[in-house]
Amino acid sequence: MAVVALTLTGCPEEGVVCTSGLTVCGNACVDLGGDTANCGACGNACGDGQSCQSGTCACRPGTESCGGACVATATDVAHCGACGNACPSGLVCESGTCREGCSAGTARCGDSCIDLRVDALNCGACGNACPDVQTCHSGRCAYDVVTACYTNGQLVGIQAGTDGLGPRRQFGGGVQSLAAWDGFVLAADATNSRLLQAAGGELGTVAEEDSLGSVSSSPNDVFVDPPYVYIADSVNNTLQVLKREGPSQGGGLGLRTVTQINLGPNTSPQAIAKWGSTLYVPLFGTAGSNFQQGNAVARVDVSNPEQPRKLDTLSLTGLDLKSFDGGTVMPLPYSATATDGGVYVALTNLNPFNNYLPNGPGMLARIDPSDGGVRAIDLGANDCLNAGYVEAVGNQLVVACLGEARLDRANGSRADSVRATGLVLVKDDVPVASYALSPGCEPGTEGCRLAVAGRFAVAGGAVYLGDTNAGRVFVVEVEEGRLVERRGNTTPQARGPALDTCPVDPRRPVSNAIDVTALP
Repeated sequence: MAVVALTLTGCPEEGVVCTSGLTVCGNACVDLGGDTANCGACGNACGDGQSCQSGTCACRPGTESCGGACVATATDVAHCGACGNACPSGLVCESGTCREGCSAGTARCGDSCIDLRVDALNCGACGNACPDVQTCHSGRCAYDVVTACYTNGQLVGIQAGTDGLGPRRQFGGGVQSLAAWDGFVLAADATNSRLLQAAGGELGTVAEEDSLGSVSSSPNDVFVDPPYVYIADSVNNTLQVLKREGPSQGGGLGLRTVTQINLGPNTSPQAIAKWGSTLYVPLFGTAGSNFQQGNAVARVDVSNPEQPRKLDTLSLTGLDLKSFDGGTVMPLPYSATATDGGVYVALTNLNPFNNYLPNGPGMLARIDPSDGGVRAIDLGANDCLNAGYVEAVGNQLVVACLGEARLDRANGSRADSVRATGLVLVKDDVPVASYALSPGCEPGTEGCRLAVAGRFAVAGGAVYLGDTNAGRVFVVEVEEGRLVERRGNTTPQARGPALDTCPVDPRRPVSNAIDVTALP
């Protein structure tokens, strides 16, 4: 569904103008909260082995302070396993232990034994240290998780596990959806109708861009299926197919559009899932057509991806949507995922004739690919309204519930009340656990920003959940039958508050962390 765009760019005649969360240093916009070269103040550079978090330099993850220096005690021969524990002459340090030589699969860098595939201080080559909180992915530096801030046109990297934040980087005009492939972040920019690429460790630099085929587009989902990329456009009702043909002049993946098909007028495709050689595309529909072409799932044969063929459309209108008052309710599907057990579709279950408010519990539709049979799964109205996104985590499903948000239209469409928003965990088609988002403050008090769940990514067994109202990312660990908050505002056991990824522009009280993706 389309969202309103915002772009702030530098104006040469007036000097550099930065979006919210960034500060002018020289002729550049930098994030003083996370930029190691400008940490807390312009020109205040962090030392070797340090990263910048919340404007303060500290030893980066994987190192500790030994005599004022940040040291990797796992491999430092002068501090092997602990500060001051120097290995005898002629020995090397590996995994915090002094040895006579390096094990197979490691490289010798000085007197340290290094796995160049994963060592962030020696990534791909001895001495090649990854910046800030980036991780070494098979010898290449990149963030583990990336968030798109739609309202101020920024990307933010996150390190999985530690949940450390990289610096905010200006990127595009209004990135609406994200994906990742082979060390690159794919960012669909609705404002400029372009698919932008950035190396996973260089989020502020466009490595390649490709047209989305229309000056007015709403790229709601980017689905990677190597060597192809599929994009669902909910305004133009299209499925675009790109292929990696390389090389790219800018150093990206070398994508080229090979074809595009129209799924029908007023269908408004929202997302993509793949089962075998068939794509499942939820069709939301449009108000102008009374949603007659929506409330369904299109099946597209991609046995030959360069000649996709729409097979049929599975209607969702026959499902028991458990209307609260017996009134109008529609499935209005929003996302999908494919598992060994079938294809699952998140149903928002809204009443479009009453300001799109929930008129029944959030639900899933389970599709049997063998015969096209569809049945509904009730996620519980107390825990889930407006089911928006679904993804498999192991043998369980995680559903993000957008909730019932009452908007203050006179104040920038900011949510002034929200209920039943958060996550629901589903196993064997039964809801088994839930997690409710909390703003960490009393709703209605000055400065309190309500939380509204959006899209999420999974990394290291945890869900990184975007907040579409206040620009945060909540981190929730997925265990067997349990959801455990790690970064949020609800439980005292949480490691800390939700990650403040996307700053609020004082002129626009909504801050939209619109999408999150994980780099494998």
